[in-house]
Amino acid sequence: MASSIDELDTPIVLVDQSVVERNLSRMAQKARQHGMALVPHAKTHKSPHWARRQLDYGSPRIMVSKLGEASVLLEAGIAEQFIGYPLVGAIKAAQLTSLMSQGLHPVVAVDSQAGVDLLAECTRATGQPIAALVEVDTGFGRCGLSADADVVALARYAVDAGVGYQGITCFGGHITWRHEPDRIAQLVAAEGQRLAACAAALAGADLPASVVSEGGTVIAGYMDAVTAATEMRPGIYIYNDVGTVVAGAAGWDDCGAVVWTTVVSTPSADRAVIDAGSKSLSVDGPIRNSFGYIRERPDLHISFLSEEHGVVVRDGGGPTGLMIGQRLTVIPNHVCTMINLHDEVAVHADGLVVARLAVAMRGAVR
Repeated sequence: MASSIDELDTPIVLVDQSVVERNLSRMAQKARQHGMALVPHAKTHKSPHWARRQLDYGSPRIMVSKLGEASVLLEAGIAEQFIGYPLVGAIKAAQLTSLMSQGLHPVVAVDSQAGVDLLAECTRATGQPIAALVEVDTGFGRCGLSADADVVALARYAVDAGVGYQGITCFGGHITWRHEPDRIAQLVAAEGQRLAACAAALAGADLPASVVSEGGTVIAGYMDAVTAATEMRPGIYIYNDVGTVVAGAAGWDDCGAVVWTTVVSTPSADRAVIDAGSKSLSVDGPIRNSFGYIRERPDLHISFLSEEHGVVVRDGGGPTGLMIGQRLTVIPNHVCTMINLHDEVAVHADGLVVARLAVAMRGAVR
């Protein structure tokens, strides 16, 4: 018989099954309405179980960052994957070759000749094609090429090297909760114009991009403006978090993963302590002066975290009204970093635990 969440020890991640399934269905439907492929990023849930559910909803492949994540999904039988992180050096070449020999069918992002050379080496070693997407920097200032001429040059280099160039990819990571929704809409519109211009430059060079891949849950919330994209790669949407809500890409009822925590101390009337600290909650933020949103008490905020403690105070001061032993649900500021702190999640339906799922890709940073 399923147990109640009240019987669980804390801190632990609770995943609401109905909310997650609704989120998966809604994003899949949105992608279909826009005529786009949906390639979800597994960095959020880090779970073969949820990756398979995303495939069930029609995704052609699953995105990962690192080869360690790719290995876990491949072992679970998921062969179609997009690897978004730059692969550099002989060790990574050997790892990718090994995974391809075990059945991996990769699409890989590149932004350098060294990255293309690695893919060409793996193609020769395995006799199998690798699809490559040239990464474009649309304003985040991380990986990717900024100038259209450089994108065109690398695409041509990939073709000449015998690598299966397919198009371009990007991640507008600068478009976040740090901006108001109106400003986010403006930034997404600029993102769409940048992608369209880059795709036009490639077409003009006889290197048409059959794939124009855009990433990010926040951007997916404003996807009408990114008309040049042929696919979207959101990750956070499966669970959502404070960041996506504040950015206008989700509502509080769309947040499917929370940290179930217990009040362990009330040293003064105006201060309480929960058993979820920086080793249980995301340290991203604070967002709106808090390291998480307390669902039962929006008038409270988590003012700071130490390793095993979260300090809770009332907005504007005054008694918190919390009691030792009381349970609270905290929506994390950034769910991806929160999930990576935990070994498992407890999936529940209407407060009854229906599954305990391992975070199988936890810590796969290589």
